[in-house]
Amino acid sequence: MKRLIFLVASAIFAWSITGASAQNFSLQQIPDLYGGFDVPAQGGAALPYQLACRIVADPDTANRAYIVVEMQVAPGWHVYSVTQPKGGSMPTAITPEESPKYRQIGRFAPNAAHVVKWNDIFGMADEIHEGTVLWLAPIEILEGARENLVVNLTVKGQVCDEAVTSCLPVNKNLSASFDARDMKAAIATAREQAERLGFEWPLPGQAMDHNAVQNLIQPTTKPSLNLDAIEADEVVKAQGIVTALLWAFLGGMILNVMPCVLPVIGLKILSFFEQAGKNRARAFLLNVWYSLGMLIVFLVLAALSVGLSKMFTHSLFGIIMCCVVFALALSLMEVWELRAPIFLGTGKSQQLMRQEGAIGAMFKGVITTLLAIPCGAPLLSPALAWADIQVRNGSQVNVFLAYAVIGLGMASPYLVIGAFPELIRFLPKPGPWMDTFKKIMGFVLLSAVIWILYFLPLEAAVPTLALLFAVWFGCWYIGRLPFTANTPQRLRAWAVSLLVFAVVLSLSFPVISPVTLQGAMENKLEKWGEKNLDRLSQKKHWSGFSMAKLEKNLADGKVVIVDFTADWCTSCKWIESSILHDKKVLDKIDEKGIVTLQADWTDGDEAITLLLRRLGGEQVPVIAIFNPREPNKPVVFRGELTTQGTKPLLDQLDKLP
Repeated sequence: MKRLIFLVASAIFAWSITGASAQNFSLQQIPDLYGGFDVPAQGGAALPYQLACRIVADPDTANRAYIVVEMQVAPGWHVYSVTQPKGGSMPTAITPEESPKYRQIGRFAPNAAHVVKWNDIFGMADEIHEGTVLWLAPIEILEGARENLVVNLTVKGQVCDEAVTSCLPVNKNLSASFDARDMKAAIATAREQAERLGFEWPLPGQAMDHNAVQNLIQPTTKPSLNLDAIEADEVVKAQGIVTALLWAFLGGMILNVMPCVLPVIGLKILSFFEQAGKNRARAFLLNVWYSLGMLIVFLVLAALSVGLSKMFTHSLFGIIMCCVVFALALSLMEVWELRAPIFLGTGKSQQLMRQEGAIGAMFKGVITTLLAIPCGAPLLSPALAWADIQVRNGSQVNVFLAYAVIGLGMASPYLVIGAFPELIRFLPKPGPWMDTFKKIMGFVLLSAVIWILYFLPLEAAVPTLALLFAVWFGCWYIGRLPFTANTPQRLRAWAVSLLVFAVVLSLSFPVISPVTLQGAMENKLEKWGEKNLDRLSQKKHWSGFSMAKLEKNLADGKVVIVDFTADWCTSCKWIESSILHDKKVLDKIDEKGIVTLQADWTDGDEAITLLLRRLGGEQVPVIAIFNPREPNKPVVFRGELTTQGTKPLLDQLDKLP
């Protein structure tokens, strides 16, 4: 209520002194109140302050000077400091115009300490100056620019009377030029105040590091980070639908050789061995079903408008994938064999289950795609960024088209092999050696299980391992049944296996009770974190990301590089090891005084998700370079760095001041 009264009173006062013609009232009628302060032209009211500015040379350092802003405030009135806390009265902000002739190398500091006075209206302390106050800021004048130098600046703030019942806004454009007067004393006192306030000022006679100058600019003069205003500058960008679809198709093809997919590709190689020399039409149809499994995954993602990487940010998905791939590995190693339908125990079912059927081929296509997605592919990045833009624009047809083309690109080698089986004639004929190869592929799949366990949250890794033992027991218990087992025996085996799985699940994860193996792991990790917090916080490069860190460093005038990564993203790990930790890159980062943050998206952190979305899509890897001069126009690299090396990144870093 007090704030409302204050605002209303201020508005009435401002209207009264600017509306003299309507009220036949002018402060000229009571000149003693203002002690002869200037009266604006056209019969307006006298203002309770005077402003002037000038440039004075530094007495100790060549090519250095000070911008001096002087304000004289009428008796009974005051102006607020440059460090006035927000939330109540308006701080004084002095903004020099940018110019190639000079650069500001320190914040504006007063020549005298402010007075702290309690403000009952806003319930907070005010920092005020009364009488005459000078604000000084050091500048460095570039070679040959000293003659006839003029600095244009804007002064914004607020002056109020002693009771803070009447206030006037200050919004003045001024021009400063060189003045020969001696201001050594004012410079010395301003330097003392700058040190007291924690402002960075160059020492007398100290040469300035040009790369660090941007860190000294007054924060109030800088644009701030605004998530809604971010316009990412993509280094590699798909221009138009044709280019985007070409990237999509080529990126889909490359997914087949990414390390994540190789374990499951081994399953497909087995089917190729079986196809060699057999019915051409059947081989083609099996490859079509396999390709259909791939397409299903991409089309479901398009329907849900979910980025390729997004599903792996959910721990539940990783746990399910871990169990499925582990069961597949045990099947290849003949610990068990899934027979469907379960009531078929003899006869032709055994022969059918030893061959690859349509459903089996499609299932392999689904699993292959799900495992390939977190690897990503360099050429996919522009296409996925384009698809994310289509999602935001509501062009769902284009989204389906882009994702379908990715699926076709990934499926194309298998469709070609199915259409031209002579391409696999070099493969040896099926024989006893295939049994050994199949078991080797089982071990390869187990390596995929280890990889999935790696990117699960730490507190979920051991509980998931316990769950895998339950899967192992179930596969062994079902697999020990003879082919002649009847339906009740099979149902009993499945029931026991599922019961054991349910019990282990409830003991491992908080499904029923909060007292679980996951809870114990969380407590252990918390103790470990407390013990190692100091060591972790001392990392020089790639410390943990938070929006507060990003905003603070940008406000401090520092360039910030953010590495958006995830434990399940192999392309991210490649970029980190080969590029972001490259000595040349780190040396350039240190030389420029750049802050490096690592945004871990493994668990789908909401703040990171939002920022990724603003940068063009919920995908990783992403490297974003935020410049404090244009914080809302970051330079963005995506997966293309996996093939282009350090040069593109170093080129961008060289452009920074």
